[in-house]
Amino acid sequence: MGLLALLLVGVVAINVAVLRANVAVHRLDQEQAQLQAKNQALASRLSAASAAPNVEAAARRAGLVQAPSADTGYLDLSRP
Repeated sequence: MGLLALLLVGVVAINVAVLRANVAVHRLDQEQAQLQAKNQALASRLSAASAAPNVEAAARRAGLVQAPSADTGYLDLSRP
C-alpha cells in the first residue's frame, strides 16, 4: 500500500511540474506575440520616418536647403 501511495505522489508531482511548464510556455508565447507586434509597429514607424518627404521636411526644419542641380557634381572613384 505504501508503494502505491508513493507512486501516486510521484504521478501527481510530475503532473504539477508539467502544468507549471505549460503555464510558463503559454506566458512566453504571449510575450513573444506582444514583442512581435511591438517590433512590427516600430518597423512601420521607422519606414514612415525614413520616407523621402519626411526626411526633406526634417532637413528644411533644420535649415538645410537643396543644392541647385547645376552645382551638383560627381566623382568617379573607380579611376586611378
